[in-house]
Amino acid sequence: IELWKSLQKKFNADFEIELNGGLMVAETEDEVRFLEKKVVAEARVGVNTELLDRESISKIVPEISGSVIAGSWCSQEGKINPLVSTPILAREARKQGAIIEELTEVVGLNRISGGYEILTNRGKMSGKRLLIAAGGWTAALFDMLGIKVPVNGAPLQMIVTTPAPKLVNCLMYHAGRHLTLKQSNSGSIIIGGAWPASLSREGHSITLPESIEGNLWVAGKTIPRIGDIDILRSWGAMNIDIDGAPLLGQIPGFEGLMIAATANGYTLGPIMGKEAAKIAVGGKIRKDLDIFSIKRFNL
Repeated sequence: IELWKSLQKKFNADFEIELNGGLMVAETEDEVRFLEKKVVAEARVGVNTELLDRESISKIVPEISGSVIAGSWCSQEGKINPLVSTPILAREARKQGAIIEELTEVVGLNRISGGYEILTNRGKMSGKRLLIAAGGWTAALFDMLGIKVPVNGAPLQMIVTTPAPKLVNCLMYHAGRHLTLKQSNSGSIIIGGAWPASLSREGHSITLPESIEGNLWVAGKTIPRIGDIDILRSWGAMNIDIDGAPLLGQIPGFEGLMIAATANGYTLGPIMGKEAAKIAVGGKIRKDLDIFSIKRFNL
């Protein structure tokens, strides 16, 4: 969070960062017990979370459903607008010498003398070091080099409503159902929670009507007035599935070949980029980050 803030200040930009807290709600006693364990686990690593009763939750989110009986509250959580921040980061990267080639597909990777060769639909290039940071397509690129990595693509989808009155006053989750809720500065509510999308024959993410229906049902059950709001659009995108932790570092037995992959969302983007760049330039990972290397899978 502090790194995101520093980038915002450095580039004199507004990423729409709002640290207005995060709330995970529960509707059953089993879900409450899960939240109790969550609060204890987070306290061990210095994350300040507290268990709230229904009355306290209604003060934070007045529109909360009557079925919610408890929740865990973390005042340190918040949100950012990727549609605003990503283009700014790309612009500043270009200013510092980065080359971003859009609509350029990698069709082949080869290990050559002194490094690696990258074949694309627009030509080829080579380099001494190669860092693969391709999200849900990471495994497909490593396959080109004959290397199996435990990274899977997971197409998921999101929903955005038309602008609405303020209903979601913080970042929200559900302890027992697939749900994330946040409301943008424009008033649109962004609804998600890892509902699956599908893939077209061309490999493009496409939405599933049953996921839209299920996601909206959970959202409306948590904040009933969401059911009165029109849906503006939905989209699918490729998420990434590892083992709950990032992958960062060298590939054993392949000098100059590195991986950077994380399933931990947009929040970790800058710090992953920062550490990946250090590895790419220096060829070594910090000792305290070695727990995130691919060696933990004993491949």
